Amino acid sequence: MGSKKSSGFASYPIRYLALGLLMRGPGHGYQLDQDLEDDFGLIWKAGQTKLYVTLSALEEEGLLASELEPQENRPDRKVYSLTEQGRRAFREWVSRPVPSLRATRVELIAKLRFYDLLELPGIRELIAAQQEILRAMTSEWEKEQIEIEDPFLQEVYEFRIQQAEFITDWLEEFQSNLQ
Repeated sequence: MGSKKSSGFASYPIRYLALGLLMRGPGHGYQLDQDLEDDFGLIWKAGQTKLYVTLSALEEEGLLASELEPQENRPDRKVYSLTEQGRRAFREWVSRPVPSLRATRVELIAKLRFYDLLELPGIRELIAAQQEILRAMTSEWEKEQIEIEDPFLQEVYEFRIQQAEFITDWLEEFQSNLQ
C-alpha cells in the first residue's frame, strides 16, 4: 500500500446512507432526509437535493423500488423500499473496512452507526479488519518517514501516523464498550 493509495481523498457515497436508512423499512424522501439529519447529522452532511437525486439513481439501478402514496390536498409522494439487490449492496458496503485514513472520519463512523441502529452482526470483524488496515498504513508511513529528508514532510508523516494510531486505539476502546 503506497502513500498515494492511502492519502485519503475519498468521496463519500451517499447512496449507501440511503440504502441503510431504508433497511429499517420503506420511506419517502422527506422522511429519509429527516432520519439522515437525526441519525447521522454529526457524522455526515448530505443535503436534501443530493438525497433525492441519489434515491432516483438507486431506483434506476434497481437497488430501490417505489410506489406512489396518495395524500389529501397534496401531490402523491414516492415511497421507496429496498430491493434484494439493494439489501445486498448495503450489506457488502457496511461490512467492508474503509481504505483510507480520511474515510475513517466519515464513512467508517457511519458504518459503525448503522451497526448500532440496525443491530447488525459482525461489528467486531469490521473493527478488526479496519485496525489491520490502519496498522499497515502506520507501518508503511514509518518506513517512508525514515527515508524522507524534508523535515516538514517528516512531520506530516508523524501527523498521519499519530492519527492512525489514535483511530486504532479509539476502535479498541469502542469495541470494549460494545454490549
